[in-house]
Amino acid sequence: MRDALVGTGLLLRLGLRRDRLRLPLWTIAIAIFVPFFFRSLESTGGPDPQRAVDDLAEARTMLDVFAGPVYGLDSVTLQTYFLMYNQEFLLAAALMSILLVVRHTRGEEQSGRAELVRTAVIGRHAPLTAALLVAVLSNATLTVLLTAGAVSIGFGGGDAVLFGASIGANGLFFAGLTASTVQLVSTGRSAAGISGAALAVASIGRGAAAAQGNDHPALWLSPMSWANLTKPITDPSWWPVLLSLGTGAVFVALGYALSVRRDVGRGFFAPRRARAAASRWLSTPFALALRVQRRTILWWMVAMGLLGLVWGSLVRAVGAVEGGEATFGADLERGYLSLLGVTLSLLVGIFVLTSMARVKAEETEGRLGSALGTATGRLAWLGSWVLVTVAGTALILLVSGWGLGAAAAAATGDPDLQGAVLGAVIGRFPELLALTGISAALYGLAPRWQGLAWVVYGFGVVIRFFGEPLPAWVRNLSIFQHLPRMPVEVFSIVAFFGLSAAGVVLLIAALLAFRRRDL
Repeated sequence: MRDALVGTGLLLRLGLRRDRLRLPLWTIAIAIFVPFFFRSLESTGGPDPQRAVDDLAEARTMLDVFAGPVYGLDSVTLQTYFLMYNQEFLLAAALMSILLVVRHTRGEEQSGRAELVRTAVIGRHAPLTAALLVAVLSNATLTVLLTAGAVSIGFGGGDAVLFGASIGANGLFFAGLTASTVQLVSTGRSAAGISGAALAVASIGRGAAAAQGNDHPALWLSPMSWANLTKPITDPSWWPVLLSLGTGAVFVALGYALSVRRDVGRGFFAPRRARAAASRWLSTPFALALRVQRRTILWWMVAMGLLGLVWGSLVRAVGAVEGGEATFGADLERGYLSLLGVTLSLLVGIFVLTSMARVKAEETEGRLGSALGTATGRLAWLGSWVLVTVAGTALILLVSGWGLGAAAAAATGDPDLQGAVLGAVIGRFPELLALTGISAALYGLAPRWQGLAWVVYGFGVVIRFFGEPLPAWVRNLSIFQHLPRMPVEVFSIVAFFGLSAAGVVLLIAALLAFRRRDL
């Protein structure tokens, strides 16, 4: 076993050096939301947070689905009120861990660096161990930062440590899970997709179990419930933290066992054998881009459609919330649906950025050179990928809006909501077109700059939900701030076509820049 770990320290230092900017940005960006969310609660909850929570009593099912299980609502302080944001921190830590492990394991194998590294004296388990140690250090750092943030907003020392440790342990659970999924399949995209699907199932299971009651046994089946079950402040317990670490360790052991049963660059499950000759329709770059993306688009349509159905079915609960006008407006139900339409659109933005990131992967992994070696030109190649991304975005928005509108119309008995909500969601397409243009333009200038599109996206999400106290000129810097919140606000033809035009201009600029630069 000792020989299998030879070179782990070297690979760990290499991984930390490669992520010397990424890891601090990730952890600090997550932890900084502790005081940010708390200050937001101070302004919305006011001096009497108990009254704000009591106003939500009639919508307890909705609260449990989005944030549950929630404890300590009988005697609320701003600190216990803050714990309703647990799921946001858990989601961020889980995604960070999944992407880290995929990047330092399967990503290394796909790029060919793992094979080059293994020509040196490197043990069989060293790469996976180094990747897991990077995840451990990242989540440990996140735990410390979250603990410090919790102390700064009034948590007691023990409660602050428990809060931070529960989030970090959740991240380590998903790091362990991903250590297994990267062994099963041959691509990082598939491995991240499996772990992401497990995360989505765990979140849905948590919400469904929490809606049945805070003490429902099914809560223990979802890792996304375990941090809430630590019950900081109200009834602190470290057992859920140990459960997260223990089950994560089981998945790590499974990952090690599977890693010795496959070849480097291969997965435990062999890929499906393809036909020897391609169909004639695959002779165009658009057809190839569509074939590569078709399953991703389909799964996004299914997932977003189901999410729209679940969220739309809760609209009646929102209508019973006393004092909800401050959040949703005078028409509670339509205000709630307009907010969810914005949220669904922002989630589809993740598809936009991951889809455009495939363009960079095609270039860095050498497939672009092969494609351009044929009669395919640069403009046709990049234009095809952009067109598939734009079409996929429109389809996902369409299904999302249909699911949200259909469920809302069924729940309220108002058939007019179906068309109003569908139009509201589709009406946010220009924002995503502009986001596609930003990502494409950055790639066209230089592939290494494409990641900045995530900064634009993250800034827009923060401004959209938490930017109200900021000056208007700062909020207007976000591409997600210019379209009205339909159906409670009036459609703006100027904003719609203005943002669409900006997206088209950015896409044209991307094509021109890509045609001129070196590969």
